[in-house]
Amino acid sequence: TVELVAETDNPAPGGEVTLAFVAKPDEGWHGYWKNPGDAGLDTRLDWKLPQGVTAGELRYPVPGQLLLAGLMQYVYEGDYAQLVELKIPAGIAPGTKLPVKLLADWLECTKEICVPAKATLSIDLVVGDGAVDPARRATFDGWRARLPRPLGSAAHFERVGDKLRIAIPLPASAAAKDPYFYPQTLDAIDYAAPQSVSRTGDMLIVETKAAAGAKKPDSIDGVLAIGENVGLSLNATPGAVPAAGETAAAEGSAAPQGM
Repeated sequence: TVELVAETDNPAPGGEVTLAFVAKPDEGWHGYWKNPGDAGLDTRLDWKLPQGVTAGELRYPVPGQLLLAGLMQYVYEGDYAQLVELKIPAGIAPGTKLPVKLLADWLECTKEICVPAKATLSIDLVVGDGAVDPARRATFDGWRARLPRPLGSAAHFERVGDKLRIAIPLPASAAAKDPYFYPQTLDAIDYAAPQSVSRTGDMLIVETKAAAGAKKPDSIDGVLAIGENVGLSLNATPGAVPAAGETAAAEGSAAPQGM
């Protein structure tokens, strides 16, 4: 099931309101991250908004991995919410109704079958004071906590032959449980290849196989998962990468399933 939820039904003039596209897969089903990996499709949202109201970019929570028949997929196997900010024009009168409509397309799959899904969703907002109910704020704060946080430091990558290495700044004191790099840049890595992650001082080094036949990218965007539903969004540019250090995770790929 899917639904459209607003953090407040009464956004203030000149402000923003967060909307959530909430998906609740039945057991055994899954949806997809922005880059679905070797198979799958991302969520497509086609908005019909009141004049002057604009929608920002859809923000995805940190995904998980599903390896099936040698194909790596980046998925959500439980409930998930993808968030977007709506900007409300300044000067709009309190009490003005703002009907929001959305045509959503996504792909829902089991390990055996995939079904293209589509729904028309709507929500009626009314311009007000922007007040947020505490219970609803807590729900949205929980969803926001699953979004990757900006790394805030420069990451670098180098490609030698078929090997890709990424240096990601992360303080030695920061926990990193089962670290794994999810690329948003297409054709940067071989999705199904294992990832070796090591730590050198305040740096994590991700080593994996580059995508076959792809040109060296100018930069690589992605998310480094450092715990369950916890990740850092980053942009890596070409540069020197230190030698591998102490192993942080021997292999970051998921255990094969459905072979």
